[in-house]
Amino acid sequence: MQFTAIGFAAIPDTDSARDALGLHDLSEADIAKVMFHRHKQAHGDERLGWDQLCLGAVSLLRVDAEGVRLETFSQAEFPEILLIDAVFQAMQATPPLYSWGGGDDFVPLLLFRCLRHRRSAADYYAAAARGEAPHQDLRHRMLSNATSFPSLHDVARRLGLPGMQGVEAESLWEQWLAGERAALGDYAEVQALNTALLALEILHLRGDCALEDVSRTHEQLRAALQGHPRREALLGSLPA
Repeated sequence: MQFTAIGFAAIPDTDSARDALGLHDLSEADIAKVMFHRHKQAHGDERLGWDQLCLGAVSLLRVDAEGVRLETFSQAEFPEILLIDAVFQAMQATPPLYSWGGGDDFVPLLLFRCLRHRRSAADYYAAAARGEAPHQDLRHRMLSNATSFPSLHDVARRLGLPGMQGVEAESLWEQWLAGERAALGDYAEVQALNTALLALEILHLRGDCALEDVSRTHEQLRAALQGHPRREALLGSLPA
């Protein structure tokens, strides 16, 4: 059994908006306000589309024969292109890449950011053409024909998993502006952990692994997260 669970945090792409809208004299915060206002006028809400966002952080939880590893990369420390590269490296090294709902938001964002940076994603498209599905949305691994799904937090909590522990995507931009740069990585990690735990349950549901495999991976997670500030909150209630 192997896979990579992805968690990510997105923030407004103010650099592109600055050039596209001619807002060179405005601050990052004010450019974002313009973006939110324009989107609300056009669509009735301030939820920016994937073409107006950039990757603020990615967290990759890899499960394979060697154990469990958690890697997190944030724009607080690295340029966005490194985050993008890390995702594609994980897709190649420990496929498939699992998400909950990523087919609607993460994958379009990832590929659009490749366009923005003029980075080729040839391996991704070649794998898809071979039918290897480098990214798999767990929603459709569970129910292939459903059109409506609960959020990752809701489905996790209903299954006795930790959920998002109070971290919210809606507050990330304000935290970023306030200098709380670690918030993006924290959010991505909690999302990746819940995605991995949910993936294990769905793999067991499908008969792709045994309960013993799930329990062993739980123990490997506990070991991998030794010293993590959210370790007990995220993993303490899991069955051994």
